Amino acid sequence: MNLREIAKQAGVSLTTVSLVLNGKPGISSETRERVKDLLRQNGYDVEGKSKSNRSICFLKYLRHAHLVNGNPGFVTQIMDAVEQECRKSGYDLQVVTIDASLSSAALKELIGKPAIKGTIFLGTELIPNDMAPFLPLEKPLLVVDNSLSCLPVSSVTMDNQQAIFSVVEHLAQLGYKKIGFFYNSLPASNDQERRAAFQNAMHHLGLPFDTRLVFPVFPTMEGAYRSTRELLEAGVALPSAIVANNDSIAIGAMRALKDFGLRVPEDISIVGFDGLPFSALADPPLTTVNVSCEDIGYWAMQILLNTINGLCTTPCKMVVGTQLNVRGSTIPAHPVRPHPLLLPD
Repeated sequence: MNLREIAKQAGVSLTTVSLVLNGKPGISSETRERVKDLLRQNGYDVEGKSKSNRSICFLKYLRHAHLVNGNPGFVTQIMDAVEQECRKSGYDLQVVTIDASLSSAALKELIGKPAIKGTIFLGTELIPNDMAPFLPLEKPLLVVDNSLSCLPVSSVTMDNQQAIFSVVEHLAQLGYKKIGFFYNSLPASNDQERRAAFQNAMHHLGLPFDTRLVFPVFPTMEGAYRSTRELLEAGVALPSAIVANNDSIAIGAMRALKDFGLRVPEDISIVGFDGLPFSALADPPLTTVNVSCEDIGYWAMQILLNTINGLCTTPCKMVVGTQLNVRGSTIPAHPVRPHPLLLPD
C-alpha cells in the first residue's frame, strides 16, 4: 500500500501518516502505534534507520521553468512515488533544484557527496546537449520524463507514440479527418516525440497531415490562452478537432476559443495530455491521456536501485503505457457551422 492507502485504512489523514513516518509530535500514542504497524507491514522504515548515510538525490532541472513550475501536479506525483520507494528501501530523499547555469564542478560537488548513492534527474525541460556535464559522473543516474534515446543514460518516461496514436485513433473513430496539433513552443524532447507521433498516426490511419494545422503554443495555461487568442485575432481558421501537447495547453486554448464564440465540443473537439487532476474540472471535462506518474516514479527507483546494487550494468530505458480518458471535450464529428474561424469540412 502507498501512504494514501495506509492513511485510509488507519482512518487518519495523509498528514498524520507523514508525521508518524518522520517521528514528529502531536499524535496520540494509540494512533501513532496503529499507523506504525501498518507502515511496518508495508515495508516502510519507521525506526529512523535510514537517517544515516544513504540518500537518493532528486534533481529538478529548470531550463526555463515554465514546464516544471507550470504543471506542478505532474512533478509532485512522480516525486511522491520516488519518496515512497526510497523509504521502503531505507534511503533518504534529497530534492535539489538546479538550472543550466550550474557549473560542472558545482554539480560534481553537489551529487558527489558520499551519502548520495544515486540520482534521479527530472528531464521534463532537458534537451540532449544539457546532459554533457552529467555523463562523466561516476554515480548511478537515471532520467525521468525524457527518453534521451540518443544517449547512454537510463530513463523512464511515458509511451508518447502509443499515447498519441490512441488520441488520433479516437478522433478518427469519431469521424474527424482534419485534425490540428497544438505543440509546445519551448524546446522539449517529449514535445518533439509527440509531434512526430502525431504525424505518424495521421499517416498510419490514412488521414491528411497538414503542416498548416500544426501550431506552436506556449505550454502553460495562461500562455496557451494568449497564444490561441493571437491565432484567432490573426484570423487563423482552426480544424474541428485539436490535439494539445499537454492539459494546460488544452485548457488555456479552450478558454480562448470561448472568448471568440467557439464552443467545445460543439464546434471543436479537443484532447489534452497528462491526465492531471484539474483536467476533470475543466468546462467541459477534458478528454486526456492519463499518465501514471506513480508507475514512472516506482520503476525509476527499481532501475536505479538495481544499478546501485550492480544488477544493472548497462543503461536501461523504459516506457510506461498510458490510457485515454474520454470525457466531455470530444464528441462525434458533424457538419461544421459556417464561421470565419472554423475550417469547412
